[in-house]
Amino acid sequence: MLDAVLLFREALHGALIIGVACAVLGVYVVLRRIVFVGAALAQLSSAGVALALWLAGLGWFGTTHGHTIGLSLVVTLAGALFFGLGGGRRFLHHEATIGVTYAVAAAIGILLIAKAATGEAHDLFLQGNILGMTRHDAVELYWVVVPVLVIHYFLAKEFLFVSFDPETAQTLGYRVTRWNLLLYLTLGIVIAFAMQSAGVLLVFNFLVVPAVTALLLARTMLGAFALSIAAAALAAIVGFVLSIPLDLPTGPAIIAVSGALALLAWLVRRVRGE
Repeated sequence: MLDAVLLFREALHGALIIGVACAVLGVYVVLRRIVFVGAALAQLSSAGVALALWLAGLGWFGTTHGHTIGLSLVVTLAGALFFGLGGGRRFLHHEATIGVTYAVAAAIGILLIAKAATGEAHDLFLQGNILGMTRHDAVELYWVVVPVLVIHYFLAKEFLFVSFDPETAQTLGYRVTRWNLLLYLTLGIVIAFAMQSAGVLLVFNFLVVPAVTALLLARTMLGAFALSIAAAALAAIVGFVLSIPLDLPTGPAIIAVSGALALLAWLVRRVRGE
């Protein structure tokens, strides 16, 4: 088993990078109750991949990794910009807008990949192929994730302030819309790059479940971020290690471990009487 883990060490490395980045952003996602924004952005990212593959099949677009991730990033950031600026609120409730975006993006992605000449060959790519990650993929993730985490480290107070009390923040001169937009854009960037290997389901898990686990146990915000990172890393390692000898899909195995950790956190909270 150790040999198998060493064989896929770059994949485990990449899963840890994705897990840590999403765990940090996930605390804001859960606190702000925008869980399905993460799901919608992940679906938009997959639709961007499908669009790139469809255009490549028509000969209008390149088939390189750079072309694919570029178009996926453009589509995802467009969605992040839309949500960050409160798009659609004049006509629909925010949750309804997110639901429509999620459903339409998922349908468009399926339709495009069905018509793409390379659709079947890349179906697994759209669903995520964490074991297929290479050293280049891990380094690419580092270049994306580190600046995002640095931004959130130095601007954590502002992000938390506009998340918990946007009215007071607005009164004190904070441009809440701009802060929201920055948060959504960093979220979109991480999702777009993580989606290339992890897929919709695993990215959504890392954005939500570790943060929920942490918020069930933590007594401070610093503790929430630390526990969220720890829960994501533990789930990635245990799920990855168990999936190899048991011959299980790695992504779902990681998600199952994340769910078990969340259940354990809930039981601990009940024992505390909270």
